[in-house]
Amino acid sequence: MDVDAGKAVVAVLASVLQKLVSGNDKVSWRLTCFETKIFWIILSDHTPSNFTQQTNKSQSVTKFHALRPPSISIKDYLDRIQKYASCSSECFVLALVYIDRLIQQADFTVSSLNIHRVIITSVMLAAKFFDDMYFNNSYYAKIGGVPCSEINALELEFLFLINFTLYVEPDSYNKYYSELRNHAILVSPAASWHLGNKFNDAMEMDEDEMDTDVVSITTSTSMMVQS
Repeated sequence: MDVDAGKAVVAVLASVLQKLVSGNDKVSWRLTCFETKIFWIILSDHTPSNFTQQTNKSQSVTKFHALRPPSISIKDYLDRIQKYASCSSECFVLALVYIDRLIQQADFTVSSLNIHRVIITSVMLAAKFFDDMYFNNSYYAKIGGVPCSEINALELEFLFLINFTLYVEPDSYNKYYSELRNHAILVSPAASWHLGNKFNDAMEMDEDEMDTDVVSITTSTSMMVQS
């Protein structure tokens, strides 16, 4: 794995996801305020005609939701995954593709309560699909700070929500890659990063070199979130 490329794509991916989560959290907060207001309206027997329509916009609780936002930031969480998972840089682009499919196909709303579980699951699926070498679920669970039984359930849930569509056309991959690169240029014009054509080569020829470097975690991992 190109470590520098991995760090670069992780940085811009974290920025994109943080921006998305922050926007959704604001909407969720507004809905909470709205529902509190509605509570008092109901008590006064003045229920608005569009009450059902507006309250249905609230995000339902899923298997990816935590009781409270984890203390670790999205950037630090992705850095941790990039450091210990030994997955290729392309996996983080694929993870973004999978997250977008989750949002588009399952009408899923990412927020500070679920983004960490969504990230570790999407990266794990990307590594299993794209990389020649990947770890078992228990290892990814330790990296992500969730029980192994939970990562197993999250993997299955994610696959069902995206209808098991893990394959990504090279043109589609290039589109997401370009969007990340453009975002990186906007955020930091002086910075530049390039992942090369490894993804396209793999899709067309399936001749990627296997990364033989394995990173092991020597210290215990505390639970990131509570079930």
